[in-house]
Amino acid sequence: MSTFMVKNFLKYSVIFQENSKGECAYLLKEGRVEISKILDGKKKVLAVLKPVSIFGEMAILLGDERRTATAVALEDSKVVEIKKADFEDYMRKSPQMISTILNVMVYRLKTATAKAMRAPNIFQGIVGVLDLMGKSGAGEINWLNAVNSLSTSFNTPAESVEKALMMLADDGLIAVQAKGGGEKSLVLSDPADFMNKVMSKRKGNGG
Repeated sequence: MSTFMVKNFLKYSVIFQENSKGECAYLLKEGRVEISKILDGKKKVLAVLKPVSIFGEMAILLGDERRTATAVALEDSKVVEIKKADFEDYMRKSPQMISTILNVMVYRLKTATAKAMRAPNIFQGIVGVLDLMGKSGAGEINWLNAVNSLSTSFNTPAESVEKALMMLADDGLIAVQAKGGGEKSLVLSDPADFMNKVMSKRKGNGG
């Protein structure tokens, strides 16, 4: 943790503003942070975060550097700043934080937060989630659960998620394996290096 910058934000300080450029994620260590956005000209509070929480990670996971919301410290708060270039290194040094990020995503599945946000780049978002799952040791995932969760998370039809996953399967980056009872599993071909393999394949295909 010492290799990353720790920042202190006083009560009511703006940590980042909606639509501003985002090049880092934040780990909330102390305090409370409000996440909000403007909808129909009015402020809508999406979440109030408490330690330990990750926020601002969309700029890293989705390859879209514009902030989707505003983050404000509700009380004096201490956060760890994780720059985009350091994110993977941070995950290797603090593997327990992968599960924290995945828990944040699962929480969003169960709230209206994702529906209030503008649509991200779906393919990049799916690749980002699968990459984190691979790094956390989850190299095999129930197909139906994965499709439903990703569909809800990115507020997009299940058919769009399946299309993106089949593109990955066609490139040999994931495999779909049949299980008993008609169930299927999604298996990452190289969980530890999934993101790099996807980028190399996309580059080779001119994508």
